[in-house]
Amino acid sequence: MEIQTPTGVLKNRIYSLAPLNFTKDLKEAISYVEKKYEGKTRFNGVPMINHVLEIAISLLEKGLDLNTSIATLLHEIELNGLIEEEIRNLFSEDVMEILNGIKKIKRGTDSVDTNPELIIKYVLNVSEDLRPVYLKIFDTLHDIRSFDEIPEDQKKNKLFKALNIYGILAEYLYLEDLKKELEEKAFSYYLPIEYRSISNKMDSLGISQELLDKYKKEILLRVKESGIKARIEQRIKSKYSIYKKLKKYEKEWIDPNISRLDDLIALRIITPNPNSCYEILEKLMDNGEIVEERFDDYISNPKPNGYKAIQFPIRFPTISDMNIELQILTEDMYKENTFGKASHIAYKASQLRYAKPTNKFDWVKKIQDEIDRSKIESKKSKSFPIRCKIFDDEVFAFTPRGKIIALDNGDTVLDFAFRLHTDIGNKAESARVNGFPAKLAQQLITGDTVEIKVDKNKSHQKDITLEYANSRSTKNKIRKNIKQGVK
Repeated sequence: MEIQTPTGVLKNRIYSLAPLNFTKDLKEAISYVEKKYEGKTRFNGVPMINHVLEIAISLLEKGLDLNTSIATLLHEIELNGLIEEEIRNLFSEDVMEILNGIKKIKRGTDSVDTNPELIIKYVLNVSEDLRPVYLKIFDTLHDIRSFDEIPEDQKKNKLFKALNIYGILAEYLYLEDLKKELEEKAFSYYLPIEYRSISNKMDSLGISQELLDKYKKEILLRVKESGIKARIEQRIKSKYSIYKKLKKYEKEWIDPNISRLDDLIALRIITPNPNSCYEILEKLMDNGEIVEERFDDYISNPKPNGYKAIQFPIRFPTISDMNIELQILTEDMYKENTFGKASHIAYKASQLRYAKPTNKFDWVKKIQDEIDRSKIESKKSKSFPIRCKIFDDEVFAFTPRGKIIALDNGDTVLDFAFRLHTDIGNKAESARVNGFPAKLAQQLITGDTVEIKVDKNKSHQKDITLEYANSRSTKNKIRKNIKQGVK
């Protein structure tokens, strides 16, 4: 038992979470980092060892393996060749790989002038083992929890990343509670006027856990009347989600009209089979007022991507005048809508409103399967990588200034040049990839840094360079500019 200092309490907690057969390894890791962090504090004056212990505890609670926790303890150490070799010898190559994964993520999230959606795709693509992604999400959450102490010159950047990168990564990994806390806290600091106005409006409408409980009680009563066994999920819409839905309508944010949304409170009824969905629907129709023009039966008529559910706004006058959103579906539909081809994550990743069913987004389900396996395997093994190939049909290369450029598999330096700008592609003469001389025909892989050398007197590429191009777009541009050059 450790002495009951703040650090001692954290150490006792982490020892209680780790499997007994790994306690010795964990104590050795903590002893090592205590020496490395001696005298070092965070920006809020908290000892660095406490910060890394808190994140490691969160990851163990989530069910990740011991090596992820050890890498977490080490991740604030400034690495060099000597220390990296020391880590490999004392802990393992696997721990060092997790730390290398963090470096790759940091490189992407620090990228200059890159759309956050592209950064997210790069992070998921480069992280064939997702443990470093989990680590960085929890690291960001711990930063936002102590936001008041963050130096002023770092606050805006940390908030932007929390909202636009790490919150979305948390959604992709189905860390729903973590996503909500991360976004709500970051939103309250990033846009305080909008946050307060939405909070005040929700209070004035009486939206609270107490109101949600009343609706749940009403729904449970109707389900009981039907004689069907069903489970119910419920939520109050997050303030940040409300903001994102309303921002195109609201200008001043003094008195936002949040009542225009029917899903401020939403409940989901999950039933054994399709027939039971309709039986419960009948009971609800007898006791509530359904907004018929917004009623959708996607069980009888599924969406093109395979999404199935009955969903509609409904009002229960005995509780309030507010419309709430109800969704009725089976357990199988719930799983497919949440993790399968019809999932919201697959919809967001595809960027297609009416995406058709595809196996391209099977990784949504695979990630959850791997996490479930990790909770079991991590009791027996120090290392359980969470393997998943995501966006593996794309390549993400960097400009010398750090901007990410998205390419297709097989794309070359010449494709990269044209992706930067048609004029750069036309004038491209040679290149350097990762600091070494490279030909225009060299294929690129994710993480490559590409510097294009141009000939200012050149107006277009020659016919032979068509062989150097992989992209149809690049080839079309080369042909077009050759024709114009001939004229």
